[in-house]
Amino acid sequence: MNEQDDYILGAFKEDGQIVGMVGFKRGQGMKFKHKGMIWGVYVAPDYRGKGIAKELLQEVLRRGKDIEGLKQINLSVVTANKVAVGLYKILGFETYGTEKNALEYHGRGYDEEYMTYYLR
Repeated sequence: MNEQDDYILGAFKEDGQIVGMVGFKRGQGMKFKHKGMIWGVYVAPDYRGKGIAKELLQEVLRRGKDIEGLKQINLSVVTANKVAVGLYKILGFETYGTEKNALEYHGRGYDEEYMTYYLR
């Protein structure tokens, strides 16, 4: 594994304070190395709606095209997070499934949408 296969990108204010991040990890082993996974996306509340998540995700997709043998990048998102789902669709991610009650928080269940981006 190298820095192409597993990394975290950050967005920072001029004073160095982090305001956004995205994490990427490539699949391991012969049967999974054609896939990567975005395992986390976060933007601080005061900085949402400014295009930070979009820029970070676009950089992951750009880097993905440079990784030999990588064919797709997967992620999952809570279906209730309509803003994130919309952003992923704008960027070209396609839904391939939904898990009902995938997460539970304070006794309430949340569905999770599974999406993939095919590198061309």
